[in-house]
Amino acid sequence: MAKKKPYRIFLYFGLVLIQRIAAILPREVNYAIATALGTSAYKLLRKERAKTMRHLREAFGPDQSEEAINRIGRGAFVNLSKTAIDVLAFPRFGRKRFERLVHLEGSTEKLDRVLARKKGVIMLTGHLGSWELLAAYFRFLGYPGCLVGRRIYYDRFDRLLVSLRESVSVSTVYRDESPRKILSRLRQNHVVGMSADQDIDSLEGTFVPFFGKPAWTPIGPAKIALASGAPIMPSFMIHEGKSYRLWMEDPIWPIENVSKAEAIQKMTVMWSEVVERYVRRYPDQWVWMHNRWKTRTNDSVRPQEMLPLQEVAG
Repeated sequence: MAKKKPYRIFLYFGLVLIQRIAAILPREVNYAIATALGTSAYKLLRKERAKTMRHLREAFGPDQSEEAINRIGRGAFVNLSKTAIDVLAFPRFGRKRFERLVHLEGSTEKLDRVLARKKGVIMLTGHLGSWELLAAYFRFLGYPGCLVGRRIYYDRFDRLLVSLRESVSVSTVYRDESPRKILSRLRQNHVVGMSADQDIDSLEGTFVPFFGKPAWTPIGPAKIALASGAPIMPSFMIHEGKSYRLWMEDPIWPIENVSKAEAIQKMTVMWSEVVERYVRRYPDQWVWMHNRWKTRTNDSVRPQEMLPLQEVAG
């Protein structure tokens, strides 16, 4: 249980105030504020900036100049602020705004073909671009579904985020709940959104390459795909100037005729490679504050820290 910290209540009411301001200001003004806040955070939050720079250098090495590293790092802070503003402004997102702002690369035909099999689809994204907006857009298009999310340590924050998602018709399934809830949604042929691109040692995972280094990666998406028959479809909502571009990649189908362990490993490598490709393409839109290589290959993850994904396909 998280310790009670009195300052959180002040942060909460400050966030509510910002949310109400974001709900009335024009989007251009909100983004100008987000840019200023992100730039200021980059300059003032020295520890977070130092972590970001370290992770960028670890990822790119000599492939990026120090000037480019700084530009990408600053952009990551700004993008995170814009993404937060997007979420706070969810109550204002309606048909006209989605139609005006979101440009779909290609069409939804590949998604429709997948759903025609009546197995549902795992819409996998990363903490890249405006990831929360991705689920909202598919709900706007009329696809039934939900988002699998982390339960926030402070209940007031958690309720606020869940209510903002609900304002755009996105329901939340907590990742510490029974995986049967996710399987039930897939059996109903829903689109289930997941973000699985972070090193979280409390989640069952495996090491796969990320920027050429072994990175602890959740295997939940692959296990659920194998248990349900639903494919994993990597998708990304990318900031593009004053609008967004939505990319949907080809589905990764459950691998058959190999052991379960081998199928899980191969599928996790496959979707992680897609995520890396997009992070390389839009490096200033990923959360480099997060240490993607926190868990080392000689570290051990205690079994009691694992979430109950074993019951999904065990």
